[in-house]
Amino acid sequence: MPSRVSIVVLIEVDVIVLGCGWAGILAAYKLAKYNATVLCLEKEQKPGGLLRSEHYRSFVIDIGGSHVIFSKDDRVLNALIELLEANVVRNARSSFIDLGGKLIPYPIETGLYMLPPEDRFEAVKSFLENMLSQYRDFEPKNLLEWIYYAFGSWIAKNYLEPYNRKLWKRPLDQVSLDWISIPGRLPLPDWKEVIKAAVGLPSTGYKEQAVFYYPARGGIEALFNSVYEKALSLGVRTLTNVSLQSLKVVNDGVIVNNTFKARKYLINTTPLPDLVKAFERDDYVAAYLEYFDYNKVVVIAVGVNRPAPPHHWIYVPDERAVFHRYAWTSNYSPNNAPAKRSLALLEITVQKNENITRDLTARALRDFLKLTNLDEDDIIFVKTYVNEYGYPIHTLKIKEVRGVILKWLKERKIISIGRWGSWTYWNMDRVYRNVEDTVDNLVERRE
Repeated sequence: MPSRVSIVVLIEVDVIVLGCGWAGILAAYKLAKYNATVLCLEKEQKPGGLLRSEHYRSFVIDIGGSHVIFSKDDRVLNALIELLEANVVRNARSSFIDLGGKLIPYPIETGLYMLPPEDRFEAVKSFLENMLSQYRDFEPKNLLEWIYYAFGSWIAKNYLEPYNRKLWKRPLDQVSLDWISIPGRLPLPDWKEVIKAAVGLPSTGYKEQAVFYYPARGGIEALFNSVYEKALSLGVRTLTNVSLQSLKVVNDGVIVNNTFKARKYLINTTPLPDLVKAFERDDYVAAYLEYFDYNKVVVIAVGVNRPAPPHHWIYVPDERAVFHRYAWTSNYSPNNAPAKRSLALLEITVQKNENITRDLTARALRDFLKLTNLDEDDIIFVKTYVNEYGYPIHTLKIKEVRGVILKWLKERKIISIGRWGSWTYWNMDRVYRNVEDTVDNLVERRE
């Protein structure tokens, strides 16, 4: 006979939140405001997820990569800014696309005035030809089709197709479109703005991100900490170094690791496949796990012994450079680096099963020096951070599969939210709204 696992519940609360990153701490905080007893379990030694920052040699490094605060939703934007109280700086975006060594203002459709005349003509010509020839009933079925459909062949071939290949590390005809409509992702170009740019009139595209906010001190982790401290003041308990081993649904709640019990419901913010694997084998949901794919994100911090150029982040579609983007985060806040020095973050996506070696850091540094015309003598330090879960991949079947899994979990009083719990490529503002809506719905239904 198989041995029986004894269950000794040591902590019992109304709600257990799995994962103490941005979504997790928001959920814990908002539930505690409704007088729920909440326990937040985190597998890492330090909470914060992709919003963690490290203080190193008087630099502040956002180890999850470049994160800034913006939103198309003014209410959400104001709520995020209010969380920081006085610890906030406002920046007018200065971002570019590196096309063959020439920096074109981002987004490209409103930065066309910086292209050489012949390239500008080809970009606008293909954009207009594509727009005028579109069939009303044609609907792109994947990311590759959408790029050509929305931007025309010149912008697609010279920027969006190679850039997205670098980012997703997958054939683009195998990436779905369900993330495109998410505010803050790939906005559709306005043909009037394209024409303005074509005749040499600069304009501002992607306006909700044209101005962004960032913590004045403490790096992006200061945003997380502002919620974390509020949650603790309301009685939220957090435990770190707790890996998810098992889940068991019982009549009066959900038991985690045979130790912690949620009486009312379990909120999950950890990656969906990891959550499902914690249940005793269920062939129904196990069959769907193969459809979940993701990329790691490697963040390489480079301390530079000179001031940064007046840029925030640069997109790099050229496949000869290993990173898809680099950001001068010392320009997000002057407190991220000492005076007359600067900090750059290089971001590289890696497929989930790919090994990461020191050669990747060495190559990234070489590429960075080449693009920025810096010398090795200008470099103070190089530090590499590997984030296992960086980008959820929107495969062609993921929308259907995600729906099945989330419904299956909800039937067991497990609510899965956030970028990884919902397996959706969301920004911080969209995660905030998702958490807020979820908690409000739970409270209204008194589940």
